[in-house]
Amino acid sequence: MEVKFLTEDLYGEWDNFVDDSPQGSIFCYSWWLKTVTNDDFKICCIFGDDGKINCGMVLPFFSKKIIRRPPCTYYQGFLFYNPERENNIRLQKYLTAQKEYTNTILDYLDKYHKYFKVDFHYRYNYWSPLLWRGFKQSTSYTYIIDYTNYIPEEEFKRFSKGHKWIINKVEKKSDLKVEPGTIDEFLIAQKKMAQIKGININEAFFRRLHKEIQDHDAGIIFKITDSQHRIHAIEYYLYDKKEAYYWSGASDHELRDSGGHTELTWYGIKYFSTRVKTFNFCGSMIEAVEKNFRNFSAIPVPYYYIEKLPAIYRALSELKKSLH
Repeated sequence: MEVKFLTEDLYGEWDNFVDDSPQGSIFCYSWWLKTVTNDDFKICCIFGDDGKINCGMVLPFFSKKIIRRPPCTYYQGFLFYNPERENNIRLQKYLTAQKEYTNTILDYLDKYHKYFKVDFHYRYNYWSPLLWRGFKQSTSYTYIIDYTNYIPEEEFKRFSKGHKWIINKVEKKSDLKVEPGTIDEFLIAQKKMAQIKGININEAFFRRLHKEIQDHDAGIIFKITDSQHRIHAIEYYLYDKKEAYYWSGASDHELRDSGGHTELTWYGIKYFSTRVKTFNFCGSMIEAVEKNFRNFSAIPVPYYYIEKLPAIYRALSELKKSLH
């Protein structure tokens, strides 16, 4: 067993491992990391005696020794090899290996980070080895649609009454239609929504990331418009070999009662139903957003936000909580 930081010539091997790992996602690809961290990251891996990667972890903002989630990025943390690599491996043996790999990487990284704050993939469900090393976790939820034996017409019957009514209204009584969108249209809608919320959009960053997404055939934009060519809603979906992600969306505040946003999301769900294994809403703990995801008959699935802070950071965090 060998633990080391990957050199760039091994990034292709890493990306293949991401595709195979149950915890792998688009947010762990080397090209994604290069873009969202401005090339400030490391990948730490454990290689088995056969030369294959058995475990790995991406380390965003490595030079600052502050391992945290990059912008516009979701699940990272530990990735383990696919247990299907070994025929009929016992669960006990697989979990023991996860514990050993976790401790090995943490020992190797001990001097390299001041604090650690990362969202782990929802298929990472054995975090006890981190607890025993002094890490803390809080639980959030994402919403998943499993496309195994998925029949859209049958699943539609399981939607909430409100969602069924909206979609039927749009499809039978409106002139709205779905078509491909552009990055310019997406950014215009995002900036309008950001102004309402009083926040800023980094347009240059989005354009740079969009180019990488398109170069790697990993995303698509859909919009829903009316006969006057007004965009009622626009959504950006990401995808890898296993999963599609509802990454970002925006709707026109003045046209939000048309039901366009709900119809557009339903279109996206159907579009990916024959292309990947699962559809991931990428989670939200905002009550109104959660309700919208749940009403598509999506399954709530927990994932962990895991952190470890030095004593001084913990003290400041507790002080901030007490002041609030």
